Amino acid sequence: MSDTSTASADNKIIGFKRELKYITTVDAETGEVISHVKMRDKHKKLGVGWMATYKHGAEILATLPLTGEQHKVLWALIAKLDFDNYIRVSQADLAKCTGIERTHIARAIKALITNDVIVEGPRAGLHKTYRLNPNIGHKGSNIEQTVVEYEQLKQLQEQTLFLIPVMPH
Repeated sequence: MSDTSTASADNKIIGFKRELKYITTVDAETGEVISHVKMRDKHKKLGVGWMATYKHGAEILATLPLTGEQHKVLWALIAKLDFDNYIRVSQADLAKCTGIERTHIARAIKALITNDVIVEGPRAGLHKTYRLNPNIGHKGSNIEQTVVEYEQLKQLQEQTLFLIPVMPH
């Protein structure tokens, strides 16, 4: 086999490795695995530049009571969209990108979660992850699995809203 590679219709050559990092969230009390997040190395440029959007999703966004600032944060989040609809970005990076104050970024993200545009995922290092509602748009190869995982994250988020921390006396 030669050192040079050629591509034809029958033999497509992809010049990158699919390197994934798995981040696992574990319940500290039970040791139960709560979730896994597949994150691509942020320095790899795999899949940059595309996502599928849906007309129905555009209609959903058009009817939501979001401010211009909240839409700006949403588009900044979508610009960071990774495979399987995961988004990993710090609020400081969003503030720098959009020119919006960090406190307003937090409020905008809360509004996007409340309106079911995104859902909060597990932490990836120091940063939170989010997942775009797959009814609005999708980036990845398995939309059905993304829908299932999105709904699971929503249920987990709703369950944690009802947890009341017990403070020791």
